[in-house]
Amino acid sequence: MITVKDLKKNFEDTEVLKGISYEVGKGEKIVVVGPSGSGKSTFLRCLTLLEMPTSGKIFLEDQEITDPKTDINKIRQQMGMVFQHFNLFNNLTIMDNITLAPVKLGLMKKEEAKENALQRLNRVNLPEKADSYPAQLSGGQKQRIAIVRALAMNPKVMLFDEPTSALDPEMVGEVLSVMKELAESGMTMIVVTHEMAFAKEVANKVLFVDQGIIMEENTPEEFFDHPKSPRLQDFLSRVL
Repeated sequence: MITVKDLKKNFEDTEVLKGISYEVGKGEKIVVVGPSGSGKSTFLRCLTLLEMPTSGKIFLEDQEITDPKTDINKIRQQMGMVFQHFNLFNNLTIMDNITLAPVKLGLMKKEEAKENALQRLNRVNLPEKADSYPAQLSGGQKQRIAIVRALAMNPKVMLFDEPTSALDPEMVGEVLSVMKELAESGMTMIVVTHEMAFAKEVANKVLFVDQGIIMEENTPEEFFDHPKSPRLQDFLSRVL
């Protein structure tokens, strides 16, 4: 589904990504963990070209999205992104937040988009919030709406950039349960997170990113029970 070849990203003189290569298969759930400042979020943002890679190639299925001729807006329709701070439009109702993009891009008529949005709001137990504004919602509700908004485009891949790190602890569970349900439905997912229990339960593979490279990758069982590198052993001893 996604192929990354020797991805590098510099911010001026600082090399943040130092050559990441990886393949994500259709339906796989890849969880990316690592210390703050290790390049995890930059890696994710490069996948949708929110950050332009300094060098390297990224493919979505067979299409090279790093090719200057590629219409990146078309690509972004196929890759849903959920951010740490929700990024909802505060001046729009929840319904308008969800339906804006599919209607504006001509993917759906307004009525169809509304119907689609209501079905998805039901799935995250928030149908009564359709006419509310973001300011009237809790953090957990906002993040569930942000997930619904990304799904409204019927993406092939969902990317999550620390989706629970801005939430109060009691709201984390409600967002993770939506993500688990999404994983069970067969969605291809790449999740940057500090939630190790989620990684153990949902991931096909867990990647440990540090200092701009993938230092270790493995199945959740092997990753958590038998970490190979001293750096990962040290990291896990601090977070588990």
